[in-house]
Amino acid sequence: MGISLPDDDRKFVIELAKRIIPIKAISPFSGGEGESKRIDELEKILNELGFPNYERYDTTDDKGFIRSNLVCQVGSQARTLWLIAHVDTVPEGDANLWTHPPFKASVEGSRIYGRGSADNLQAVFTSLLILRRADPSRMKYNLGIALVADEEMGSRYGIQYLLTRNIFKKTDLFIVPDWGVPDSLQIEVAEKSILWLKFTILGKQGHASTPDEAVNATREGMRFMLELEKRLNEKYSDSDPLFSPPDSTFQITMHGANVANINTIPGKDDFSLDCRILPRYDLDMVIDEIDTTIRSFESSSRARVKREIIQREQSPHATSSESEIVVGLVEAIKKVKGKEPKLIGIGGGTCAAFFRHQGMDAVVWSTAFNDVYHQADEFCEIDHVLGDAAVISEMLRA
Repeated sequence: MGISLPDDDRKFVIELAKRIIPIKAISPFSGGEGESKRIDELEKILNELGFPNYERYDTTDDKGFIRSNLVCQVGSQARTLWLIAHVDTVPEGDANLWTHPPFKASVEGSRIYGRGSADNLQAVFTSLLILRRADPSRMKYNLGIALVADEEMGSRYGIQYLLTRNIFKKTDLFIVPDWGVPDSLQIEVAEKSILWLKFTILGKQGHASTPDEAVNATREGMRFMLELEKRLNEKYSDSDPLFSPPDSTFQITMHGANVANINTIPGKDDFSLDCRILPRYDLDMVIDEIDTTIRSFESSSRARVKREIIQREQSPHATSSESEIVVGLVEAIKKVKGKEPKLIGIGGGTCAAFFRHQGMDAVVWSTAFNDVYHQADEFCEIDHVLGDAAVISEMLRA
């Protein structure tokens, strides 16, 4: 039996953080064990709050780990307003960069520090706070909360899995609190397409003192990646003011280990590319351009290039500014905050895209400092949780 949750909203959020942040929920594909232990604790919390009629959806990933999701719905209306929060987090990275323990909820003023506190446990705190306050007899919609797995690695075992279980209806409304700005006055209605690729460069290993007898995979890989980045930026150069940044982005990111000693020329190396592409471009066209660049490079290099698509998500159509979810959220923000938000698109990928692909109206909104996501000393603001709960509660009010 868990400890009782306090009546004061601020203390309630802190207690949630102290119970959830220490339980690691890192993807097995990033060296963790998944979300099941964190979902175990969230089940206890739902029972303590008096909402035992939840459903747990477990599935097994390709590494044999259980990936867990939790869904709770209250009310007797015909339609549901869903809050979609992911419970998985990225690893802490270099622990020496943290001034607070990454897997402990450290409270300083209105801030709660800890890995995942902002991305995306802030949304979990908000959802549970709204659920605790909910009065089904005075709600315009049912309240639905989906606490989902695997968002950081593509959502295959999270929202994509849940969408196969006939939980959600096309007439339902969806808020994904997984992005925001500090003044809360931006609502995300569109996302760029995502393309992640890994390139393996195959050369010939050799001694550094006899470079002519080797093919330096690292040097050739650098040359190829810079040429590829340049060509993609030139080819897909349109901009769209709805998005921030307004253009497509192509960024060289992860680089694998090559050799273990300085005096060996590497014969194999790998590089990764993160592409966030405006929806107007078809990803098949982009991949064709990449393959053309590979062929061109190989015609002048002794190295060979193998490519692998790690993640591919063609962006769906934007959520309409006239949709019920957008109109309702805009009005609630205006009523609570006294200012009108604007609609924008982002380069980051969220669970909202999967709903849009299914023809379901979804928005991404919260009050947040996005620059702390995935960083050392990640934190969320308790005041942001309380403010977001007030806005969404206003939307629910009949």
